[in-house]
Amino acid sequence: MQPVVEEQTDFKRSLGLLDATLIVSGSMIGSGIFIVSAGMARNLGASGWLLMLWVLTGLLTVAAALSYGELAGMMPKAGGQY
Repeated sequence: MQPVVEEQTDFKRSLGLLDATLIVSGSMIGSGIFIVSAGMARNLGASGWLLMLWVLTGLLTVAAALSYGELAGMMPKAGGQY
């Protein structure tokens, strides 16, 4: 029997733009999206309406995020909205 040679590998300890974006998106969405979708599907009755509403609310969220980013860029100092 031959001895088993274990190769030591080190992971790269860095996050790229895509990694950071997906982590933030995942923490914002959470598991509530599944609960809300079930209630919406029950009330709407058709999957087409559900998809249309998700796209519409996604567009509204992007518009709000862009507006908030524009306003944040006008602030001369660091800090939150408070």
